[in-house]
Amino acid sequence: MTERAIIEHATRLRRQREAHLVATIVRAEGLRVGARMLLTQFRWMTSSASGVSLEAELANTGWERTRTGEPFLLRCEAPDGDLCSAFGLDGEGPVEILVERAGTPGRIDPLELAEKCLRTQRRGAVATVIGGAKLGARVALLAGAEPTGEIADAELRVAMADDCRHAIETGESRTSRHGDVEWYVEAILPPPRLFVFGIGHDAVPIVQLARAIGWDVAVCAHEPRHATRTRFSQADEILVGTAADLAARVDECDRAVALVMSHRYELDRDNLRALVGTHVRYIGVPGPRGRTEKMLGELSLGVDDPRIHGPVGLDLGAQTAHEQALAIIAEIQAVLRHAPAVSPLPIRHAA
Repeated sequence: MTERAIIEHATRLRRQREAHLVATIVRAEGLRVGARMLLTQFRWMTSSASGVSLEAELANTGWERTRTGEPFLLRCEAPDGDLCSAFGLDGEGPVEILVERAGTPGRIDPLELAEKCLRTQRRGAVATVIGGAKLGARVALLAGAEPTGEIADAELRVAMADDCRHAIETGESRTSRHGDVEWYVEAILPPPRLFVFGIGHDAVPIVQLARAIGWDVAVCAHEPRHATRTRFSQADEILVGTAADLAARVDECDRAVALVMSHRYELDRDNLRALVGTHVRYIGVPGPRGRTEKMLGELSLGVDDPRIHGPVGLDLGAQTAHEQALAIIAEIQAVLRHAPAVSPLPIRHAA
């Protein structure tokens, strides 16, 4: 999934009409196929890190080779440390990078579609030709809309559109092939949206950390207060309304998660009642387990709903509010990715 920072940087560059190149990993034995970097004419790159060798290569040849609007493939037989660092690669095999000039008329911009997915909380997918036909030609699909494309061959266009639908359904990216044509299908998922039902000081580091890793964050309050906006300045939204109103907003999101932490028993119980009727992926209720079980009993709800977690957070030995925030966000991440949240086996050195 494309990082939110890349999407937001590209959106700013697009609005400012500033020319830039987009470099996308389309083949690699590492873990970050689909990772991107941006390069402006001032040799400024945005990514998880700056790859010196790749920056020099793109600065020297990228602008010239894309002057007609056509992309090209940059192949690195043995990626060096700079490239691996820049793209988060773990593999040692060859890497292929699709380099293209953003804003080329008549071409689909995956980052523009990604911005729309982020803004509307809808999934999307883009299939990009990487071999056997017109390099960089695309078919794109936004959930609930009709596919658009740059592919003249009707049979090929249908096959790529079908792959986009599958990517939207599964949330998984992959490489696919039809005859001699190969393409990379990228599933574009909006970021998780965290609904924090509570405005206490213990919620502040949770909001900050969730926003720092690229999630959308909505702070839910039962009454408007000026201090709430000030306290949660990093939140995307401050929502005020009844439990039912807020639950309706939860159901509008692709991957909603929630924390019920107003520390007012009746209010937490009402919010919990509303949330269990939604499609929320995770419901965390901080505090003692007995308090949560009492709420569930009063609501005639069983404790076997796998979405409900109370107390919350992985066992990280957390003590401070910021450490507890880390434990909570880590647990939500594990639930969303269906990850076991356990440490890998340590490296054992030969005696």
